[in-house]
Amino acid sequence: MNPIQVETFLTIVRLGGLSKAANHLFVSQSTISQRLESIEKEYEVTLLNREKGVKSVSLTKEGERFYQIAMKYESLLGEAKNMKTISSETTITIGAVDSVHNYVLKDIYTSIIHEMPNVRMAIHTHQSNEIYALIVQRDLDIGFSLQERILRNIQVEKLFEEQMVLIQKKKDGVPSGNVKNEDFNPAHQLFINWGIEYQIWHEKHWGPTNNTHIQIDTPKLLKELLLKGDYWAIVPVSIARALHTEGWINVHLLEDSPPSRTCYHVEREGVNQSVRELSEFILQSKSHIEEIVRPWW
Repeated sequence: MNPIQVETFLTIVRLGGLSKAANHLFVSQSTISQRLESIEKEYEVTLLNREKGVKSVSLTKEGERFYQIAMKYESLLGEAKNMKTISSETTITIGAVDSVHNYVLKDIYTSIIHEMPNVRMAIHTHQSNEIYALIVQRDLDIGFSLQERILRNIQVEKLFEEQMVLIQKKKDGVPSGNVKNEDFNPAHQLFINWGIEYQIWHEKHWGPTNNTHIQIDTPKLLKELLLKGDYWAIVPVSIARALHTEGWINVHLLEDSPPSRTCYHVEREGVNQSVRELSEFILQSKSHIEEIVRPWW
C-alpha cells in the first residue's frame, strides 16, 4: 500500500464513484480502476460491490475495514508531513468528565492558552472509570478522575473535594435553605450518576437508581430540563454556583447530605517536561479551583 493507492481509494469512497474520483484526481477512469485492483490483489480482498448499471459504489465488509485503515494511514501521513510545522509545539492530551472540564477547569484552560502558547491541548471527555486505563495506555497524558486507584507507575493526587447540593427552578415564596430529603418526589428528579458512593446514599432515600424517571449523563441538559418543569437535581456545588449566577435557581442543602465529590489528578511517572509543566500550572491554580468549589454555606 502506498500514498497514491490510499488517496485513490478514499477519493472513490468520498465522492461515491470511480468516474468522479478520476475527474477529481485528473486521471483516466482506467487508471483509477487499475489502482483499486492493485490494492485488492495485494491484500487478496474485494473492496467494492460492483453492480452493472449502478454508478454509485458501496463498500464490502472488507472494504469497510480497509476504509478505517486507510483513514488512519492518511492521518499518519499528514502528521509526518506536518512534523516541521509543529516541531516547536507539543500536544498534551487531557481527559476528564464533562462537569470537571466545563465547570471547574474551563478558566484554567483559557489561562494555559495565554500563558503557554507553545503547548497544544487535546481535551477529551471520558468517564472516570476510563481515565486510568487511558493513562496506562498513553492515550492520555493527564487525567482528572472522580475515582482513586493505586496502580504501578501512576501518580494520583487529590485535586479538590466539593459539596453536593440540590437545585431547582426558583419558586415564589420558596427561598434557598436547608431541606428534608423526604420532601422531594423522586418522580421529579433529574438523576445524574455521581458514582458508587452517591448511588448507595441515593438508595437510602429514593430507592434503586434504575427506578428514577429521568436519567441524564451530562450536566449540560440540566438547564433546559429544569426550566421546563417542576424538576430537581443533585449536583456538585461548582455546577450549582454557575447556574445560580444566572438568577433562576434555588440551591438547597439536604438534611442528610450526599457524600462529597472528590477529583484526583492522574498521570504517569516520568512524564516529559511539557506535561510536567502543564501539570504544575494546573496544580498551582488550586486557589482558583478552591474558590469555585467552596461550600455553599
